[in-house]
Amino acid sequence: MNVARGMLEAPFRLAGTVQHYEWGDQRLLPDFLGQQPDGRPWAEWWVGAHPQAPSPVLTAPGTRLDQLIRRDPLAVLGGPVCDQFGARLPFLLKVLAVARPLSLQVHPTDEQASAGFHFERQGLESAPAEPLYADEWAKPEMLLAVTQFEAFAGLVTPEQAWDRLAPCAGPTLSALMARHLDEPTPSGLARLVNDLLRLDEDVVRLAVAELSDGMRAQLATEPDETGRRTTIARLAAEFPADPAVAVVALMRHVVLAPGDALAVPAGLLHCYTRGLAVEIQGTSNNTLRAGLTTKRVDVEEVLRIVDPNASPRHVTPTQPNVGLRRYVPGLPAFALDAVDLVPSTRVPVPPGLPAVVVTMRGTVDLDAGGTSTQLRRGEAAFVPASVCASVLLSGEGQAVVGYPGLAPLG
Repeated sequence: MNVARGMLEAPFRLAGTVQHYEWGDQRLLPDFLGQQPDGRPWAEWWVGAHPQAPSPVLTAPGTRLDQLIRRDPLAVLGGPVCDQFGARLPFLLKVLAVARPLSLQVHPTDEQASAGFHFERQGLESAPAEPLYADEWAKPEMLLAVTQFEAFAGLVTPEQAWDRLAPCAGPTLSALMARHLDEPTPSGLARLVNDLLRLDEDVVRLAVAELSDGMRAQLATEPDETGRRTTIARLAAEFPADPAVAVVALMRHVVLAPGDALAVPAGLLHCYTRGLAVEIQGTSNNTLRAGLTTKRVDVEEVLRIVDPNASPRHVTPTQPNVGLRRYVPGLPAFALDAVDLVPSTRVPVPPGLPAVVVTMRGTVDLDAGGTSTQLRRGEAAFVPASVCASVLLSGEGQAVVGYPGLAPLG
């Protein structure tokens, strides 16, 4: 306990954890972290207190952030966070490096996650080997693009679905579209998605092959300015027996420029396909998958959870200080600051809240009442809520700061 109390008077350094998922890029994350590529995909780098990979505290070997929270949640997290979320850090900060498409997926609400978590474990002495619901929490997300970042998120309008898919669908998809979109309505589009995800494999192979041929024919004669058709053709080649390919063709194609942010709420069908981004999310691992993956797929649960009317939301930053862009998605679990520092700049970390600071470029100093912690690119620190002194960021570079979105933030 004494170690914890001493540590909670100032920021301290954390180590992140790399996740080597199959869709990761082999070079982007190693380069960011200053490590050598090893031939494996490096997909995500986690910093936080997620039970699957809680961050080690570098200034106290053998201690993890989750252990400090359990020892003194009020000091680490602060009263408002404990009142809202209990003794748990409500957000997880990640850096994502996407070289291949993630699964077509959706995340549940708190209520859906809690019900699914307990239902799966009824009558069992331990958790299932590969549960659909890993915990009882929602998993809202917000992406901040570091490079150009590509995703598909939410369904297009019924009229757009017809206009975009009809010219390249082929007879198999055209028959399904005629059944549900002859008079385009949102309910008809939702039924089309349901039918697509439930198709038999032999029909799927035919439909995806026809769609791929149609996309490639369009690419041969028309410019693909956003890359949408190129990406769908790439998905069709990689997943020729997966109906999720056809569903992606019915979704909104989103291309984020560096500095753009996108909020992904519960119920939104989405798929990230390429790029490097910072992601801040609820501390949960509840991901329900409909396809484009070797992990567990449960189409019926996805269709039960998905909200066909949900849409992604571009988050426009405010600028309360020089060098500070503040992204507030309107969720209590998290908000995110992007800080651009020159030698004359001093930017405060939001006071009274737990915060994770990651240096994205250059060197950043965290100054707190006479103590200083320096972070280079790919390094992280934690600011406990109990730090009494103002914590100021300085240096020359760029950092991101994640923290709960509870307080009124400008």
